[in-house]
Amino acid sequence: MEYRTKRDISFLNLMSDFETNFEKGHDVFYSEKTYLEIIRYYEEELQYDKAIEVSDIALNQFSFRPDFYIIKARLLFQSNFHGEALQLLNKAEKISPYEHDILLLKIRILAFQGVIEEAKEILADMKRYVSSSDLSDVYLSESYINEVMQDYDGMYENLTKAIICDMKNEEAFERIGFAVQLSKNYEASVQFHKMVINEQPFNYLSWYNLGHALSCLGEYKEAIDALEYSFITEQNFENGYLDCADICIQEKDFKRALNIYQTHFEIFGINEEVLFNMAECQYNLGNLNKARILLSKLLKLDPYNDEVYYKLGLCYAQAENWSKAINAYHKAITLEDNCEDYYLSIAVAHNAIGSFEKAEFFYGKAVETGPEQSMYWREYISFLIKIGKKDKALEVFTDSDTYTFGADLLFCKGVAEYLTGDLTSAYNSFEEGLKEDFDQHKIIFEIEPELMLQKELESMISYYQGETKLS
Repeated sequence: MEYRTKRDISFLNLMSDFETNFEKGHDVFYSEKTYLEIIRYYEEELQYDKAIEVSDIALNQFSFRPDFYIIKARLLFQSNFHGEALQLLNKAEKISPYEHDILLLKIRILAFQGVIEEAKEILADMKRYVSSSDLSDVYLSESYINEVMQDYDGMYENLTKAIICDMKNEEAFERIGFAVQLSKNYEASVQFHKMVINEQPFNYLSWYNLGHALSCLGEYKEAIDALEYSFITEQNFENGYLDCADICIQEKDFKRALNIYQTHFEIFGINEEVLFNMAECQYNLGNLNKARILLSKLLKLDPYNDEVYYKLGLCYAQAENWSKAINAYHKAITLEDNCEDYYLSIAVAHNAIGSFEKAEFFYGKAVETGPEQSMYWREYISFLIKIGKKDKALEVFTDSDTYTFGADLLFCKGVAEYLTGDLTSAYNSFEEGLKEDFDQHKIIFEIEPELMLQKELESMISYYQGETKLS
């Protein structure tokens, strides 16, 4: 679970000095606390190799302390070097035979190696003598055995026990969110985390897990509120901001999402994905100039981002600045030539300025790139009908039948048949489309508004509207 903090200047200076000395091969000597901070920094940056190297340096200085053996073993475990991790823990046991952290980590590694019975034996032994606070970590370790055995309900139950024993056990809170996804115990998770919040209203991970469980139940507004509390109670909890804003966008609450992203930006600094999402929010709020400014900033950071050029094109298209839109779409296609949305958008732009030959070419590229999706065929066929190429539209419909099917295409076909004078086939196509998906029939009138005057079609629509209500 991502949890970044802004580092103070003194720590950044320390890291700079450490890395300079390390690269030059100079010996370094720090306190245990400083080594722990450096290792944690590399872990947060997912630089496990460097974290292991630092733990080696610390072990050379503090070879009779079990802490760095455990830390290095954990890093090796996270890097999938299970055998090496166990060897290191065996060394640590000689220094401190009854150290709980050694045994707990050993249980996890044995579980992932499939040595379940040995892991269970250590676990059962520990349950007999550990204190109630240490019991929390025992249940946590047992959840790893459950996970390996695919006993996801047991995993969830053991993690609830771990949290009840120690409501400050962050790893248990982090894992229970994963266990809920695997076991699908969403309703139970909502009740459990509400209980924890009643005991500890400022427990940010409880709010976070509650938000995700509510989201999985479709309670999106409550989920947004819960996720918002996760970063209100812990200002530096990055995932809380990002996940909350994601659901806001999903629910089209772009203003709230934008406010969250702006707060995130103030705390954590530049993040390209967040800048892009902020531009998306501004675009959907109709603030096209602000969206373009953000997208232009992104292009300075990454001039080879096709999605940014595409979104910039959409901004220009929304403002009906078609030449700039086409230019932006071209740049997007140059960087990524296998995206049907890019081809569709540039086709629409060429159509808007009357460049029909180019529009037809790009509509063709859209269906070639995404042939299984009826939307692109529908747009292509509709375009051909509107520019008078009815026979070509029927040919394209025949091509589409190889890849996809939909009421929208049947309605397009019907319009083309009607305009070519084949009324029997047209009404057959309309009827088949109405049976397939009545709600899409407005496509007929979007392509050819004069068909609203046809009594026979009006009667057919009225009949199937009644059938739809009855069903």
